[in-house]
Amino acid sequence: MDVSVPSGQCTIDENLLCRLKSAGLTINDSLCYDTNPTLQVMYQCYTHIHEIQAQVADLVAERKWPTGLGKYPNKTEITGLFVAKTTWHNSYAKIFPMAEGYEDMLAWLEGASDSKSDLDLWGVTKSKYSLADLGDWLKKQKGKKVVKSVMKSAAKSAKGAKEKEKKQGLASGSGIREGTSKEVKQKEVVPEGVDNKKRSHKKKKVAASSG
Repeated sequence: MDVSVPSGQCTIDENLLCRLKSAGLTINDSLCYDTNPTLQVMYQCYTHIHEIQAQVADLVAERKWPTGLGKYPNKTEITGLFVAKTTWHNSYAKIFPMAEGYEDMLAWLEGASDSKSDLDLWGVTKSKYSLADLGDWLKKQKGKKVVKSVMKSAAKSAKGAKEKEKKQGLASGSGIREGTSKEVKQKEVVPEGVDNKKRSHKKKKVAASSG
């Protein structure tokens, strides 16, 4: 896997940070100023960037971005607060989405309490792991089953929605059939009542002529 090693640090736009905070967003400043991040901190930056981009997009869509703060920042400007543009495109945006496909690695990157130990996951213990290490680890996973919890959750949600829709469709269809059946029965009953009246009327006429 071709994953470029980060080259240089980004320049922090203090004005943009202030504008984002003024707009009501919570920014983890420490991630902006960490000049020697661990792999787990890099992943925190990756997820935090997506969170901020999504929040800004929501504010803009709902027309809630404060006009007094000027034009809302684009994705590249937000990314630049935490990592250099080239590093983002050549490394972060390439490798982390792939790493998220493995539950054990995802748990480790997130610092989950039940994640595997460094030795169990990486096969070697280091004081610090790099993007290059992660790239090598992913190469070794080729051919192994990828299980992404997010994808599983989305698939489960979609399946549940389909099943719900199917049940509603069946219930609706049942109601229609039931209503149609009732209508048929009513139609059958009405002619029978009319026939009884006609027969009764005929009997009266016969009795009258007999008298």
